[in-house]
Amino acid sequence: MAESDKSGSKKKKHFSEEMINECLSVMESGSIEDLFEIIPRIGVLRDPRFTAPLLALLQHENVKRREFAAFSMGAIGDRGFLEPLKKAFAKANHGKHHGSHELQMAIIEAVGAIGDDAAVDFFLPALKTCCATRAAEGKRAKNAVRMSQWIIESLGAIAQQGGPRSLEALVELATQDDPEIQAQALSELSVAYWHRPNKISDAILRKIFDLTRHPEAIVAESALAALQNLADVGCVRAEALFSSVTEDEE
Repeated sequence: MAESDKSGSKKKKHFSEEMINECLSVMESGSIEDLFEIIPRIGVLRDPRFTAPLLALLQHENVKRREFAAFSMGAIGDRGFLEPLKKAFAKANHGKHHGSHELQMAIIEAVGAIGDDAAVDFFLPALKTCCATRAAEGKRAKNAVRMSQWIIESLGAIAQQGGPRSLEALVELATQDDPEIQAQALSELSVAYWHRPNKISDAILRKIFDLTRHPEAIVAESALAALQNLADVGCVRAEALFSSVTEDEE
């Protein structure tokens, strides 16, 4: 029985080595399509031998190869990738070439997937830039809206993992001037507590409740939906507040 287990372990290790070597080969000389196909395998294997080629690809002249590197870093989830990703984002932010926006979106997703609460220091300045660009017209404004949405979603993902700074950032965003950002921040606040609904503080619940009376419908509706979501996952205090709002409306 022991020999059978040892034999199975060797086969598994050999199979993993084959997959690792195949991924390394694709990173070195594979097509763009082949690169994006191996991202799930990279995320499962998480081999340290991937680090050097991914860092090199993040600096590649081809923007799609940089995008692949960013997604792969997010799939691996190593916090050591945070600083290179931030630098790549800043470089893409100053670039005018085709694909810069898609690369920035990939980096935002990767930083969120890594899940380090210190990423707030990256996300908030990036969001501030997006907010300034949202006032523009055409494609730049649309891209800024999408990017701001992804940033807030990433903050929500980190807050859901227990990141206190990301949670604090969402609370602040829920009361800032842009109704669309307020609405999304409220939605992400409720998502942050899905796995621990009764851990939400009275202060945050009260803030959400107060925003159900916001003059902008998009904010008020999002606040009400946040209370309902929290009530649905078992927060008794949110259920009571939600009921009081709906009773007032009747």
